[in-house]
Amino acid sequence: SLTERTVTARNEVFKVPLNLERAQDSCNAFAKEIYSNAFDWLVKTINYATCAENNYENPKADFGMIGLLDIFGFESFAVNRFEQLCINYANEKLQQKFTLDIFRSVQQEYEYEGIELGEVTYKDNADVLSLIEGRMGLISVLNEECVRPKGNDNAFVTKVYAMNKDTDVLFRGRFFQDWEFGIKHYAGEVTYDANNFVTKNMDTLPEDLNYCRKKSTNTIVSAEIIRNVGSSRPRTPASAKRPNLLKKKSSIGSATVWTKFKTQLGELMANIGETRTRYIRCVKPNTMKQPRIMQHLSTVEQLRCAGVVAAVTISRSAFPNRLEHEQVFDRFMCLEKSFMRKYPNGDADEVMEDVIGLLGRALKSVEVENNGKVVQGFVCGKTRAYFRAGALEYLENKRLHAFSDLAKDIQRAVRGFVARSKYQRLRRTAIFLQAQVRCNAARAQYFKIYEATILIQCWSRSNFSRAKLVQLKRDDRATKIQTAFRAIVALRRFKTLRAAAVKIQARARGSHQRPLYRAALAEALEEAKLENQLKTLQRKLEEAEAKRIEAEQRAEEGKTVIVYRDGEGKDSDATQAESQPHSKAASSRPAASAISAHQQTLMDESGKMLEYLRKEVFKLRSQNSQLRTDFELLKENNQRLMDANASAGASFAALNQHAKQMSKTNAKLKTDGSKYKKQAHQLSMAQVELKEELKMKQGTYIAEVHSRLQYQKTMMSIVDLVQDNCRDHRLVEQVLKLHDECESDYMSGPTGQDFHTPTKNKRGGGRVSSPLNESGGQGFAGRFKSFLFSD
Repeated sequence: SLTERTVTARNEVFKVPLNLERAQDSCNAFAKEIYSNAFDWLVKTINYATCAENNYENPKADFGMIGLLDIFGFESFAVNRFEQLCINYANEKLQQKFTLDIFRSVQQEYEYEGIELGEVTYKDNADVLSLIEGRMGLISVLNEECVRPKGNDNAFVTKVYAMNKDTDVLFRGRFFQDWEFGIKHYAGEVTYDANNFVTKNMDTLPEDLNYCRKKSTNTIVSAEIIRNVGSSRPRTPASAKRPNLLKKKSSIGSATVWTKFKTQLGELMANIGETRTRYIRCVKPNTMKQPRIMQHLSTVEQLRCAGVVAAVTISRSAFPNRLEHEQVFDRFMCLEKSFMRKYPNGDADEVMEDVIGLLGRALKSVEVENNGKVVQGFVCGKTRAYFRAGALEYLENKRLHAFSDLAKDIQRAVRGFVARSKYQRLRRTAIFLQAQVRCNAARAQYFKIYEATILIQCWSRSNFSRAKLVQLKRDDRATKIQTAFRAIVALRRFKTLRAAAVKIQARARGSHQRPLYRAALAEALEEAKLENQLKTLQRKLEEAEAKRIEAEQRAEEGKTVIVYRDGEGKDSDATQAESQPHSKAASSRPAASAISAHQQTLMDESGKMLEYLRKEVFKLRSQNSQLRTDFELLKENNQRLMDANASAGASFAALNQHAKQMSKTNAKLKTDGSKYKKQAHQLSMAQVELKEELKMKQGTYIAEVHSRLQYQKTMMSIVDLVQDNCRDHRLVEQVLKLHDECESDYMSGPTGQDFHTPTKNKRGGGRVSSPLNESGGQGFAGRFKSFLFSD
């Protein structure tokens, strides 16, 4: 079947041999047919195994289908052949379905919204499909050339141009060859090369190859593929080198590749028409396959080839722009400051009334009059508002101007807020400065009291420190005594425990090892005894074996000596003559058998004795291993005791080290105590000096206060006398003025307001503060009355 073909002429059948090239083409065609049908069988089997009807037992259920169709892309190369024409034909059919779906969706949307759909013009590709699959189209002409005896590609192109003169989608260029023709597809003009169109369209399989695959042992090839022989599934176009092989039949009814492709495409479109279709368009942004790069020309060309531009044109033909009702309110309510929705939560009709009112007033200027009828710039549907060309741009422009007016209002509010914020910030700053000034005055008064308090605290703390130092000394001496006593007690206890542990270990080891030693000694004696017995038995066995061997040797040589003892103690020796060999042999056999039986008995006894000895040896070995284990355990316990002894020694060393450390600490505490004692003595001396200085200051202050009181009394008496006796008011005023000046000079002098100024200590250079404040006059004298009378 692969090297020859069958030719049928009337009632005769001929076998025509094939050359190497045609045989190779026949083999390739057969392989492609097997692959194609095997793939169909695999897809059908998978679909049958995964379909819902075969996997669910509910017979009344109505199952649906979800299908994914990955179609060809529109192809336009430098040279376009039969394959590109088939692919572009499929794209034209799918584009027609896509265009109708878009138009239908727009129509349904307008009907749902209650809007009248006017004349919608869109580009239809029915002319291209009529050119390809019409009565005198490309498919019909190509099939006619395939069945014509001398059909060729140039004749196909000539007939196409001759039969389709009136169509606009078929064009011829000035520089076209005889085998070239052009078609204006929805995505653009494409020029096709018709070479090998007739050959590729006649890609049928000979009957010889069908008979060949019937004989295959593979059930998939022989059964499934035979059943699909009449399938209309298109196969991959064969090579162009098979002109004679493919003309195996002259029947006009033979299906061509394009006919099969058209049939399958029609079935596919019928299946798609029964489903709810969703379209996904894949766009490649750039040809370099790099991120963040967009080639606009290439992208727009892809959108145009995918039919997206045409779909957008259809959907935007009547009303280019549309917005939801809520979006209309959100974007354009700012055009009227006084606008309020009448029905904020109303139904669709009430919301439509609000939208019509808002947009009617906003788009009043864009209304036009057409044949006596006013045409507004928008149409309001149930859920959306549709805008005519230019209406939405006009609203957006007005919205920008409205934003300018609203911005002024916002600026006014912001500027008022900024001014109020600045005033509040200045007010907070003034309050903060006042608080700082008052805080400084209060802090100065506080420091005066604080310095006086520190002196009192120093005296009280020195007394407390002295008492605490005495207590620390007592505690330190007690701690030293306790440490020494506890060290001695611990050392004695450790020595006692160590001696007791050594004695206990010695007794325990002795009591444990003595029975083991006795048992080992008895075991050794028993082993020695058994070894002696074993040696004795082995020696006897060897002697018996030697006697047996010797007896056998004698029996073989025929020399036997028999010794008889009578009852009277007389011995008689009889030696058999050589003339009686039979009697000698007969007497030697019983003797040899008797010796053998005796030896066998000895061997049995020795075997039993050996078995017993083996068991005893095994038992002794087990005891020996147990004793070794006990010895290892004792050794481990001894090691633990030694470790405990070492740990106790280490603890004792640590205690000794701690005692040394405590002695060093005690010495340091003694040094610190002597140092603190010297400091306490110095503090006590400084305290005494401060007391003496305070007494001196107190006497000075008292004298100054007395002189001040006497001065004030004198001045007051002089002023009263002048006021009572003098009639010259000017003189009285001068006296009062002089009185005030004297008072101010006195208050600013060394006995006035400077009383509170700190004075340097004679010894330490420190400062002593006076409890007097800054007040003068009567207040100054009155504040010290209680102090004076208390002394």
